[in-house]
Amino acid sequence: MAHILVVDDDAAIRDLIKDVLTEPSRTFAMASSGSEALALVTKARFDLVILDRNMPGMGGLQVLKTLRASPATAKLKVLVCTAGEMLSEVEESFSAGANDYIVKPLDFEKLKAKVAYHTRPV
Repeated sequence: MAHILVVDDDAAIRDLIKDVLTEPSRTFAMASSGSEALALVTKARFDLVILDRNMPGMGGLQVLKTLRASPATAKLKVLVCTAGEMLSEVEESFSAGANDYIVKPLDFEKLKAKVAYHTRPV
């Protein structure tokens, strides 16, 4: 069973990601902000975080850096959603510790493939 945390300030995007990725072997938690996401990861174990890079308040990069700084979440897989495929955004996401990225507007087939890859049993 893969436990996935979807973090995005837009409820419609969170719901759409969940709808596209739902299958019997996955469970989901949703967070509308970076601080809510950090609170959730202290209460539950997740296999993957799908993290919006650009959110008001605590942005995705700050969340990612906080996750990487904690021994409890340092190895948590994080897929960052960027607003564009600007090389600087992608490089900055990887430098902060992202495992992968996907560009908005989301290509749902690519998203499905990336999530399957990052949640596969090893």
